[in-house]
Amino acid sequence: MTRQPRPPPTASQLTRRQFLCMPIIILLYTAAVPFTPVAWLVNGVEGAYLVDRFVAGIVLLCGCYFQWKISGIAYPTFITISNPLAQDSSNYIRNGRVGATPTAATTMYEFIYHPGDYLLYTGGEVLVLLFAEFAGFELLRRVIVCGVLGGLWVVGWSITPRSTKEWAWSHIKALWFWIVLDVLRDSMFGGGRRRR
Repeated sequence: MTRQPRPPPTASQLTRRQFLCMPIIILLYTAAVPFTPVAWLVNGVEGAYLVDRFVAGIVLLCGCYFQWKISGIAYPTFITISNPLAQDSSNYIRNGRVGATPTAATTMYEFIYHPGDYLLYTGGEVLVLLFAEFAGFELLRRVIVCGVLGGLWVVGWSITPRSTKEWAWSHIKALWFWIVLDVLRDSMFGGGRRRR
């Protein structure tokens, strides 16, 4: 049985979706904080919170942006994820043409994101985030938050234009500069000298 194509959402439907995504972004943020994925992964390793200081906020902020960006998709989008564990030795270049042997299919995961299913996706996301927030199981909260952010990153990264990614990268580098200055100030003068 083949999937029946749905008509693309209208401009008013896209506007409603973007308003609807704002409470979902708030829910994602409240379920995620405190968000320290590196410290979660390598529990007790020295310096994990320092790495999180550089990475965690950016991952969460970009996930929130991708949530908003996904709500504005009007047409089905082809998403491709490369498999970093697969050996990509089956690709070749001959006579100026790039090709792949049939075994190369395992190096890529591909699927189509259908914006017609947006309410189904966000409904599931809301349910798991509410469960993560109110269930009281810390390990489950961490797994759900990382899974939701991973899904947002997979779809959001694919649909975000290159110019936006370059703009964000320049601002991330500036943010890291200020984080380094803050870390140096803390290490040189101690964290206790700040005004509270």
